[in-house]
Amino acid sequence: MPARHPSIAAALGGVRPALAAARTGGRLGVLVACSGGADSTALLGLLALVAPADGLDLTIGHIDHGLRAASVEEAAHVVEIGRGLGLRVLTTRLALEAGPGLPARAREARRAALREQAAACGAAAIALGHTRTDQAETVLMHVTRGAGLAGVAAMAAWESPWLRPLLDLPRSETRALCGRLGLGFMDDPTNLDPRHPRVRMREQILPALGRENPQVEAALAQLAAHAADAEAALTDWATREAAARRTGPGSWSAAGMAGLPRAVRTRVLRKICGEGGAALAELGHATIAAIDRALAEGPENARVWDLRPGRRVRLTAGVLFVEAVAAG
Repeated sequence: MPARHPSIAAALGGVRPALAAARTGGRLGVLVACSGGADSTALLGLLALVAPADGLDLTIGHIDHGLRAASVEEAAHVVEIGRGLGLRVLTTRLALEAGPGLPARAREARRAALREQAAACGAAAIALGHTRTDQAETVLMHVTRGAGLAGVAAMAAWESPWLRPLLDLPRSETRALCGRLGLGFMDDPTNLDPRHPRVRMREQILPALGRENPQVEAALAQLAAHAADAEAALTDWATREAAARRTGPGSWSAAGMAGLPRAVRTRVLRKICGEGGAALAELGHATIAAIDRALAEGPENARVWDLRPGRRVRLTAGVLFVEAVAAG
């Protein structure tokens, strides 16, 4: 690789804290997900640069979605990069079909394949080339869909096993970094396809916002960081509150809960429902809001809410019970 450039050192300033968060001691096995594009190739180059000194055992993982004829060439390109870096490359070809929901289906299939590759090479972390630009796009997409605080927080730098070391780096810098690292990359035309919501956000919405504030990308990334801090604090408060209120198996005291901030109360209620066996993915905001209103009206009033799968929340004499419902 060529001599270091100041931009490489600056990029590594964001990479190393993410690596530190993922490390539990000793060497860190990392599967670097590389599509062959500029973002993931820049990430690969940066990690390869610091791997010897930072105790990283790197493996490259490439997922071919099998949707474009050029994908075969892209896979071969990644294999060639790996050969040049002296790294093992694992490749997986998926059998996806075009049609409704393709981006979501591709994402789930890709993630499952990367997990399998990580297991095969013993990697504890899967490094993704998401940049600050991706973070800004994600914030906007989540806000547009009506996300809460956790949605505004968007992506975390470390969310086991997903490692995102480039969240402080704008996408506009990755192409130049590849050149300075001596690595070639290939452009994926789907990244310019306006049929995809993320592409429209990137090519239309962000530039329009940038005309109002040239630093909008950084501002949105900072918003995500603030939201993540707030979400972590509220979650910690709610966890401690739920633990302190437990009165027995499947029961929690509701006394004085109405005096807690609503953001804490609703998280306590979700925590209680989850610990009681309710499916949190199917627990809607309306149900939590209904329980919350009942607490505000007076926890001594008896109320019942049915949850899935086969669970019931019962408020009786100031105590919340989460219990199984008999079939039939």
